[in-house]
Amino acid sequence: MRAVIDVGTNSVRLLVAEVTCDGLKPVIRENNVTRLGAGVAQSGMLSEEAITRTIETLRDLAMQIPPGVPRIALATSAVRDARNGHSFARVAAEAIGVPLEILSGAREAELSFMGAVFSLRSLDLQGPITMLDIGGGSTEIYTGTPKGKLLGGGSAQVGSVRMLERFGSCASSMEEEIDRALWPLVQETRQHHPANLVAVGGTATSLAAIIQNLDAYSDEAVTGASFSLEEVRDSYAKLGRLSLKERRGLPSLQAGREDVIVPGAAILVKAAELLGFPRLYISAGDLLYGSLISSGFHSS
Repeated sequence: MRAVIDVGTNSVRLLVAEVTCDGLKPVIRENNVTRLGAGVAQSGMLSEEAITRTIETLRDLAMQIPPGVPRIALATSAVRDARNGHSFARVAAEAIGVPLEILSGAREAELSFMGAVFSLRSLDLQGPITMLDIGGGSTEIYTGTPKGKLLGGGSAQVGSVRMLERFGSCASSMEEEIDRALWPLVQETRQHHPANLVAVGGTATSLAAIIQNLDAYSDEAVTGASFSLEEVRDSYAKLGRLSLKERRGLPSLQAGREDVIVPGAAILVKAAELLGFPRLYISAGDLLYGSLISSGFHSS
């Protein structure tokens, strides 16, 4: 059994799982919205309030890991962007009991790709496969083969929290910025001639649950689900017309995502459009899965 904690811009997640040659069996999953990256794009700093609530959450999650289970901890966009990110990492390490590794955007993209391909291996998708991971502070696009060979990709400074804070409800300006920010990664991705697109992360999985009208969110129900770009566009448009209160009433949408789901959906739609995919797959297998199966941290 192995455990990984992911400290993201919008949420902090824990996955404890059995990892074998045959696959990965989740034992404990937790996802807590702490909004660590609130205001980082403007101030360049993690706020004291965000640090406090995130450290408290990390202590709680660390206590849920069974004794003796090896653990790793990873941090992404908000921590790597903030000037006080390294000082936060030192405090977080004390709360977790292991060092908090601050991932580069490129490494985050690689691990997310590994997790996505691993989780959908039973579908025998034609390659190359492009993985799209929309986070709170950044978006990663990475392409590789179904066997896991890495071809290339990277990270762009466009995420659901970042777009919400910058543009609010101004959809047209937000979409223009998404186009601009993603375009270099899109150009690189096209050179690999991808055959399939797999979207991971909270935005993608939440949209999959909403489109399927699930009574409650389920990783199993969204992993492997496939939707047309038109279905995703339609969901984006419908969510944009709902009030925050109405979004909070959606049974499959995690509390704390009601404000960021619309900018997240905008990124997903724009990325699929720019990449030229009329259809995409969804997976709950992402950075957490990738980190558990990557070299140097797997079950024998």
